[in-house]
Parts: sequence; C-alpha cells; structure tokens
Amino acid sequence: MNIRILGAHNCETKDVKCASILVDDVMAIDAGGLTSSLSIAAQTDLKVILITHYHYDHIKDIPLLAMNLSLNGLSVGMYAPSTVLEELTTHFFNGDIYPKFLEQPPGKPTLRYTALMPMKEHVISGYHVLPIDVDHSVPAVGYQITSHDEKKLFYTGDTGVGIGNCWEYVSPQLLVVEVTMPNRFESSAKKNHHLTPDLLKQTLVKFRETKGYLPKVLGVHMNPYLETDLRREVANVSQELNTEIELTQEGMQYYL
Repeated sequence: MNIRILGAHNCETKDVKCASILVDDVMAIDAGGLTSSLSIAAQTDLKVILITHYHYDHIKDIPLLAMNLSLNGLSVGMYAPSTVLEELTTHFFNGDIYPKFLEQPPGKPTLRYTALMPMKEHVISGYHVLPIDVDHSVPAVGYQITSHDEKKLFYTGDTGVGIGNCWEYVSPQLLVVEVTMPNRFESSAKKNHHLTPDLLKQTLVKFRETKGYLPKVLGVHMNPYLETDLRREVANVSQELNTEIELTQEGMQYYL
C-alpha cells in the first residue's frame, strides 16, 4: 500500500494544502488538497473518494474534481456518510454554485454517490473499507482501509479524545491521526473536538492499553501558523511513549 500525503493541514497557503491523502493512486480520502495536488491524468485515474465529514477543508476540491472529470466524460465513486450528501447537494451541487454533478449527466452522473453505514465493512475497488464514527463537532467517520495483502491503514479524519472508543475495532499498521493545535490551546481543542499533542498522547496510551501495541503514527491537519510548536510538542510525546510519531508534509509518501 502506497500512501501519499496530498494535504497535511487545516488551512491553505502557497506552501500547504488542506486534508487529503491518496492510496495507491486510486483512492483518495478527503478532498481538501486533491485537484491542486494532482495532474489531470492523475485525477482521471481516481476510482474512489472517501469523505470523513462535510467541513469545508475536507470537501473543497470535490466540485473542481467533478468539473475536470465531466469535461473528460468520466465519473468517480464517492463514498461518505449520508450527512455529506445532504451538505453537498444543498451548498455545492445545487445548479447555482456548481452543476448537479450527483445527478448529471443522466444515467451516468459524474459523482456516483454511495452512503456508507458506520461499523459495516464495505468492499470498494478491491479494498475492505470500515467506517467508524469518531468524536467531532459534526457527524464524522474515520476509515480503516485493508488492502488485498492485509495491510491496514486507519485514518481518523478530524476527531477529539473520544477517538479512543474506536480502538477496539481497528488494528492498523499505520495510524494517520489529526493533531491540530499546540497544548496551550487545549480548551479550544476540546470544545471543537480536535487533538493537541497532550490529548494525542492520551489517545495513544489508550490505544496501547486496548491493543497491546502502537503502530507507526502520522500526524495531519496541523495549523500551519502553529506548526513549530506542534512539531516540538509531538516530538516530546514520541519520546515519552518511545514510539515513532511523525508530523507529515505535503508530498510525503509511506509504504505498507
């Protein structure tokens, strides 16, 4: 399994992009930095988009991807909780902001939407995909992705400390988890259901207590203006837990 970080942040500048990762060049998870990271040819190779929730930094490139695919007469499968469909049809694909790509062209819509049920495993393009409800300010899921050779990735999407309730259901070799802001913003992180390095440490301790091991951990969804502090504090957590935790950057690749 080849995992490429397209977007590692929660804001966008000329140097950083919003949340999105790419699996084996065919499966995207979240779409905050999708079209700005991929050539037209790479976009047309996409088979699947998984969306964790409907916050803008996770869905913003879906309309642009749909436009590019429609101009080439192509379509892509989009999988997400039903709440995502409601927001997209109301605010994006309503015929005013963007064409109704979930409905047209007739008979072969550009976006082929399938609602996913949490805690039910789905086979999608040869991958086993398990959506799991996570702790966020709006309905959201994380995804465990299992490849044909039993390599497992769990991507949390946006979440707070309640993510610890998910650990009994997943067994990843690679955990991609959000860590949005430094420890001094802990009260804000708790209010908005995000993680700081200290809160991440709590969730990883619970993971180890539940599963008996810790996987390699990659951090995403960082605020770029606070990243220097985040990197220092995450390095301290990595040392305290004696495990590998790495904050990612756009363009990084990892192999399972």
